[in-house]
Amino acid sequence: MRRRAFLASALTAASTTAGCSAVDSRTEHTDPTVKTDDNPRDDGKYLEFRKDSTDLATVGVDPRFAPLPNHFHTSISHPGDTELQSLTQRFVALGGDGTPPQLSLQGPFMGDHEPYPSVSLFREGTAAVVEVHRFGEIANETVFIDLPVIRWPESSRQVVVESIVKLVKPGLPDRTHVLDGQLEFEVPDEAEADE
Repeated sequence: MRRRAFLASALTAASTTAGCSAVDSRTEHTDPTVKTDDNPRDDGKYLEFRKDSTDLATVGVDPRFAPLPNHFHTSISHPGDTELQSLTQRFVALGGDGTPPQLSLQGPFMGDHEPYPSVSLFREGTAAVVEVHRFGEIANETVFIDLPVIRWPESSRQVVVESIVKLVKPGLPDRTHVLDGQLEFEVPDEAEADE
């Protein structure tokens, strides 16, 4: 499986939504195992989705604090015989003034060949939302997304990242797995961030 990072210019966002179409053999998975990064200096956490004894995908979020969040790095790895269909991530700042975080997106997600990924970034209520409607030619790769934080509600000391990934195993018929989970992070105070 090749690895390619989402690269290049920063986009700031407006809103777009996408519809979903019905797919055969759809299975929902809502009880992933939450793992933390092995490095104690790293705040990364991972949702590990499995069906029986088979790995479906690992969705990771690695925040950077300085001392407020200034980047969120998302990664999605999955078996080589599956393809990423879509991703929705909601970033919610808890305990703040009720305003959503403002994120930007490292893009424009173009690989070497069409079809290119299709991405939206917008705010919805108290959440900043990232939607990858189509992964295009990188659908069968490990994907990395970098989300710089433009503005964070300063009084917010906790962030919840909700992730929904649609993963397809091509066949007759295609088998679609909807992976749904969330990760919670504590925003360190300035003394902890300086250590």
